[in-house]
Amino acid sequence: MAYDGRGMTCAVTFHDHLGREQLEAAIEPMAVEALHELLECAVSETAGAALGEREVEVELTLCGDAEMARLNFDHMGEREPTDVLAFPLHEWVLDGRHSQLDDDDGFGPPGPLLLGDVVLDVDQAVRQASDGDWSVPEELAMLTIHGCLHLLGHDHADMEEEQVMRSIEHSVLGTLHRRYREVDWKPGSLFDRTGHAVSTGS
Repeated sequence: MAYDGRGMTCAVTFHDHLGREQLEAAIEPMAVEALHELLECAVSETAGAALGEREVEVELTLCGDAEMARLNFDHMGEREPTDVLAFPLHEWVLDGRHSQLDDDDGFGPPGPLLLGDVVLDVDQAVRQASDGDWSVPEELAMLTIHGCLHLLGHDHADMEEEQVMRSIEHSVLGTLHRRYREVDWKPGSLFDRTGHAVSTGS
């Protein structure tokens, strides 16, 4: 699927490791196709905010607790599932909100730049949405934005870095709120949360 917005084209490849029936139950009453469109827009708006006008590709996997627990142990040494893992393919230099490829990263082939993989644990997203009293699609959108920012070199290791990430998240979520009015958004529900996402280059 390709989302064309902000003067850029963003291609998102979805991998459903959860199963359509389980995913439908998690996000009802939203349809799976509508969720894909929402998350595609989240990826595109995030990449546009950090990169500007550049064609990019992202792999986005939806899984359950069992797979995420295995991934989290293999790559992070943690024995429990987490909400989102990001696997970036490039090294970045940050200038405030903006990401630039590191000089040592080299040049890829012509065409869209593959940023890497974002893996979302839908089971964990369901629990977090319930705890926060907002919808699962809203939780998944937030985690997608957060994971994509990790693909682009952003982190929250210190207060300054976290403030920059939160600023971009606020901006992108604001766009999604305006564009997808059919989503049961809870204004402000996600804006002040501490991020749970982690990033690994493994």
